[in-house]
Amino acid sequence: MADGTCVPTNKSPLGPILCILGAAALFGTTGTVLANGPIGVDPVTAGVIRLLIGGGGLAVLSYRHFRRVVSQLRLAVLGAAGVGAYQLCFFYSTRHAGVAVATVITIGSSPIFARLIGALRGRPAPHRLWYLAALILSIGLAFLSSAQNSGSDVEIVGLCAALIAGLSYAIYTECAAVLIEQKLDSTAVMGVLFLGAGVLTSPFLLFRPVAWVATQRGVVMLAYLAIVTLTLAYVAFGKGLTKLVPTTVVMLTLLEPVVATLLAFFVLHETVSGQAWVGMLLVLVGLPIIAISVQRPTTVKG
Repeated sequence: MADGTCVPTNKSPLGPILCILGAAALFGTTGTVLANGPIGVDPVTAGVIRLLIGGGGLAVLSYRHFRRVVSQLRLAVLGAAGVGAYQLCFFYSTRHAGVAVATVITIGSSPIFARLIGALRGRPAPHRLWYLAALILSIGLAFLSSAQNSGSDVEIVGLCAALIAGLSYAIYTECAAVLIEQKLDSTAVMGVLFLGAGVLTSPFLLFRPVAWVATQRGVVMLAYLAIVTLTLAYVAFGKGLTKLVPTTVVMLTLLEPVVATLLAFFVLHETVSGQAWVGMLLVLVGLPIIAISVQRPTTVKG
């Protein structure tokens, strides 16, 4: 199909769905790892270094296909800018709106932006069950957010930054999907986007504290964040994008806050309220509905 529209395939979507859920579970470990980092750890510094090392890992794994992705310069730059904007805007939002509010707005808005982008690009509308799942997941995220103490100093600039982060996430996911539609290697696509984002955001290292990076705990933390939560996670994420449309992928990654909350409870020994447990339950109810709504969409070019 020369127009790149979604067509059915006889292959089961279970494998790609599990890839995305596995990636989301790894994403959810990031906050716990940062909380156990060295004294003076700066999340922006950690984020930029994570992009450089993790993106470099993806590039090494896909070096034979890397140049072909780079040749698609416009999409590659837009996707890399999306990755960088997502990371920086999300961190900025957590400081000006609180972690809970920033997380729920960023994660909650990204499926809406993904659907709007898909509509603008002419992607078929998702199955009606997608909208049911979106409602259940939104309520679940609201419970998760309200159960956390986000403080009273929520600034409008923080809310705007969270919305931009959600839009940026949807943009780079769509860019990755379009590149993969062109029969480009999914790991190479992720490598170009994330290594490119690391290069674009690296000037921030000149203005951020970096002394903690040389500590033993800092090295271990950064190695985990880069190799596990980025390189390995985005290999799986890319594999999922080869068979699933961005609207579905973004929705499935809503598993991330559930994993983060569970780790906060079991590893960091934080108190989790009844509201949070209800929120997690609703998310876990919504995710299978998303899986059921998948009609084996594969975007192909012929």
